[in-house]
Amino acid sequence: MNNKKQYTTSIYIGTVNGKPIRKFVRANSQRELNKKVNALKSEVAAGKDVYTTALFGQWADKWLNEKKKPSDISSSTLKEYQNEIKQLNLRYKNVELKKIKLSDFQVYINELAENSPLSNKPLARTTLQKIVNTASAVCKYARANDIPAPDFFEQVIIPRSAPKDKRRALTEQEQQMIIDTPHRCQPAAMILLFSGLRRGELVPLKWSDIDLQNGIISVTKSVDLNVNPPKIKQGGKTANAVRQVPIPPILVDYLIEYKQQAKILTPYVCYNAGGRLLSGAAFRQMWDSYLIDLNVKYGYANQNVSKYDPKGLPMRIERFTPHYLRHTYATILYLQGVDMVTAKQYLGHSDIQTTINIYTDLENNSKISLSDSYKKKLKKEYKIKTA
Repeated sequence: MNNKKQYTTSIYIGTVNGKPIRKFVRANSQRELNKKVNALKSEVAAGKDVYTTALFGQWADKWLNEKKKPSDISSSTLKEYQNEIKQLNLRYKNVELKKIKLSDFQVYINELAENSPLSNKPLARTTLQKIVNTASAVCKYARANDIPAPDFFEQVIIPRSAPKDKRRALTEQEQQMIIDTPHRCQPAAMILLFSGLRRGELVPLKWSDIDLQNGIISVTKSVDLNVNPPKIKQGGKTANAVRQVPIPPILVDYLIEYKQQAKILTPYVCYNAGGRLLSGAAFRQMWDSYLIDLNVKYGYANQNVSKYDPKGLPMRIERFTPHYLRHTYATILYLQGVDMVTAKQYLGHSDIQTTINIYTDLENNSKISLSDSYKKKLKKEYKIKTA
């Protein structure tokens, strides 16, 4: 029990709709309380009254600092929010929330789909949707504080002309390359391909999290690979990320053989040279080495190539990231007829709209053409058992 005394007071900071607004200030000492009160009064005197004027930029900062940062989001997620707010602040930083209208907001999204002033290129559909979602969240937070703010964001349309993200599913040939190419990164690639885990979920994965008898991976923890050293956090990226993922026979068989052959001196399934948790840099180095081997084996098989820099030379095999493998797992679910609600659960999406977007893109992709051998694999080796 925390018996430490709390010092509190309230400061009048303005009015909203004719009603006086007071902000409560808390501190652990009278000295700290006085300091916070003086700082708040100075901000109000300098025109930073976030309640009376209610500018978008001010409330975006409040939402980020008061609601999102305390929720222990990862540094990569925080950076995403900051980038989305930067895009929104280009147009709305000094605009009162109540003056933001649907028509103007839709026009701005249309403009970003053509070109973003920050990047000088069109923003992808997924990025645009995240910008809309962030604007909606900021306004929702303001409304919860009795600030008039718009609530039209579900009506905003992402232009069809907006480019799609580059992430894609691996081809049949690329999937087979992963299955056929031994490498210290192969266990990671196989798990990503046939379970859809995120990198941050894969790195802290232990053998105790895998039920090989029933073909289930339990996702109960994650790491932020953008900080060094990475720290294991109980729980997933979001509440929905904690889940049980069924894996197909091909992965079960691979992991059984891998576990038998490997000299397991660590509880981690994937690990660094010392048997410890992989850092973000170590994972990237391992992944680049893997792509080199794939290119030497498949792209340069008949040439004398001993070294290859995937960032310095054009790749014969198109460079793909770990997230491509997660997208491939989602595609396997789709091809097997797994419904979107179940797919959302297996993938750990926080919003079913993300799953809907993937499935919709697959439904609209007329280029999906499967070989007879791959169709057979989907029914047997790659089969995902649903509850």
